[in-house]
Amino acid sequence: MKQAGLAGKWKEGKNTVTVNLPVMLFEENGTQIAYIPVLDISGYGKNEEEAKESLEFCLSEYFSYTIKKNTFIEDLKAHGWTISKKTKPFIAPEITDLINRNEYLHNIVNSRPYRMDRMKVAMPQYAD
Repeated sequence: MKQAGLAGKWKEGKNTVTVNLPVMLFEENGTQIAYIPVLDISGYGKNEEEAKESLEFCLSEYFSYTIKKNTFIEDLKAHGWTISKKTKPFIAPEITDLINRNEYLHNIVNSRPYRMDRMKVAMPQYAD
C-alpha cells in the first residue's frame, strides 16, 4: 500500500510521546479528505497533499487548544482512549469499536472508497 507520508508535529511541548494513528484518505464531493477517526479530526484540500497539510495544522491546533484549556486527557477519554502512566501511556481505541459510535466514520466505511494509512504523531507527554 502506498504510504501517505504524514508526520504529526506538535511544537509547544518539550516532552512528547510518539503514537502511530490510523488515517483514512478519501474523496468527498470532489475534495480530498484526510481523517483521523480516533481523534475525530480531519483536514481537506484540492489534492491529497493539501489534505495532509490541513490535517497536520488541525492536529497542531487541537493539541494547543486542549492543552491550554486543560482538557487534553478528558478529550482523549471521551474519544475512547485508554490513558495510563505505564510504558504505553496512550492507547487509541480500535477502529472497529468506533464504527458503531461514530456516524461519520460509519458512513465512510459503508458508502465510499477509502484507504487506510498510519501517521506518527508526537503527542504531549501525560503528566498527572
